[in-house]
Amino acid sequence: MRKLLAMTVVLLATAAAAPAQVSEGDQHWAARAEGHQSGRAKPAQVDAAIAAYQRAVAQSPNDLEARWKLLRALRFKGAYVGSSNDEKKQIYSTAKKAGEETLTLLDRQLAAKGLRSVTKATEKDVADAAKSIPGADEVFFWDAVNWGEWALAYGKMAAVREGAAGRIRREATIAMLIDPKLEGGAPSRVLGRLHDQTPRVPFITGWASSREAIRFLNESLKIDPTNKITLVFLAEAMVDNDSDTKPQAIKSLRDLLTTPNDPAYEVEQAAAQDDARALLKEWGA
Repeated sequence: MRKLLAMTVVLLATAAAAPAQVSEGDQHWAARAEGHQSGRAKPAQVDAAIAAYQRAVAQSPNDLEARWKLLRALRFKGAYVGSSNDEKKQIYSTAKKAGEETLTLLDRQLAAKGLRSVTKATEKDVADAAKSIPGADEVFFWDAVNWGEWALAYGKMAAVREGAAGRIRREATIAMLIDPKLEGGAPSRVLGRLHDQTPRVPFITGWASSREAIRFLNESLKIDPTNKITLVFLAEAMVDNDSDTKPQAIKSLRDLLTTPNDPAYEVEQAAAQDDARALLKEWGA
């Protein structure tokens, strides 16, 4: 009896520790811009956030919140801290593994809601079932983003061979169907970028379309008209699709360089400004 009580106390303590670890991770996440230089962040705060979320996952493996926040933090580290392509590859390989584990857990939760086969179901069917699972939209979204970053690190054609484009498209679509306003219209932003950047390979990625890129990015911009990442992606897609729109794209990029960044996304928006400057230089503007 005493042994059973002791085990119960340990289990309760472990379960209670997970939310505390998530809260600790959130505090470090909120401070991720500390000491940043333009669009480059220092590793200390995001590393501490990753460690806290990892402890939360270990203590409560079924906690989707800890898992999607871990995926988000890994993406930030790879995108804004990683200084070499080899370092980015390592980070995004870790993110891919964490994503696979999280999706396996989410698949079980969806199956419990009557969705027999997540892989065979339509995006709408998955989204409808997932709407009642807190954090499911974030899981699909951040896994899609990490696959996109992995594709950039390993090369677009290597990503095509891995089926990355199709996976990103499906997961971002599911996230958009669950909550189109997620992260300021981020699912449609990802879809727009995907259409613009994916190599057109017959029978594999023939669906990629410049027109769809513009449409999705404009949809994202309607949700958050000041998002500098979306503005940069849209400007680039506009010029890729129709060089006659370059003057409009140039004006958009120049405008975003003069507006203040959202303090909650200081590093991300500063990086978008860096990308805008690079495009303007490339275009001779």
